[in-house]
Amino acid sequence: MAGNFQVKSQIEGKKINAELSGAINEDASLEQIPSGFEQYVFDFNNVNLINSCGIRDWIGLLDRLGSNVKITYKRCPQIIIEQINMVKGFIRPNTSIENFYAPYFDPEPDQEIKVLIKTSDIQNGKAPAMKNGKGEPLEFDAIEDQYFFFLKNK
Repeated sequence: MAGNFQVKSQIEGKKINAELSGAINEDASLEQIPSGFEQYVFDFNNVNLINSCGIRDWIGLLDRLGSNVKITYKRCPQIIIEQINMVKGFIRPNTSIENFYAPYFDPEPDQEIKVLIKTSDIQNGKAPAMKNGKGEPLEFDAIEDQYFFFLKNK
């Protein structure tokens, strides 16, 4: 179940690191993210839901922060990557994605796992080879062209 939205911020001069958690929805208070900084690093690791109201409010937050700020997204779960790929304005030209979770399938336990990969690990639109704890190969569990669509304009 999606929890209440929270932001833990750490300020480093003109940069703010914001660790986001919970649900980005109609109840999320994005106003708690202050404007006026030159650089924002958003850590989405603990975001467990985003809905259409949350998407609208997120885009409103980006508008409020301004077009001249540098933004970094990190530890983006699959739900955030899907929004970046589908929703115009969810990511801006001055935004970079440091790393994100990608779905892989481990055949032996017959389960999907999320693997944190760096954006730079994607070469020619292909998922990097990954192995499980036993050294056996994992299968990328999405359509690469669709999942990595957000990288085409980089």
